[in-house]
Amino acid sequence: MALLQKTVEQRDLQELTVTEAYEAEPFPNARTLTVIDERRSPWTFVYRVTRRGRVLSGPRWQDFIRHNRVQVGDTVSIERNDGHGYQAPYKIEIIRNSRNS
Repeated sequence: MALLQKTVEQRDLQELTVTEAYEAEPFPNARTLTVIDERRSPWTFVYRVTRRGRVLSGPRWQDFIRHNRVQVGDTVSIERNDGHGYQAPYKIEIIRNSRNS
């Protein structure tokens, strides 16, 4: 089950802002968020909670966007790493919009 999920909009290519309400903070006490992608590459993003929502940003976010060819309409999903021995507590997945394929 995704802890954080969002369909990418144009402004999310610079920094991902998730405005969905959560009962509890999905990533408590985090200033950075380290995830592992489908290629087993680790990524560490700046993570902050603002009045607008939860934000992933920083130079590594933009590197991730370019490296994974994320496009408007794709969905970013972050969930707990299910323990396959990877060095990150969370995993990130890009769900491609069929129109972007």
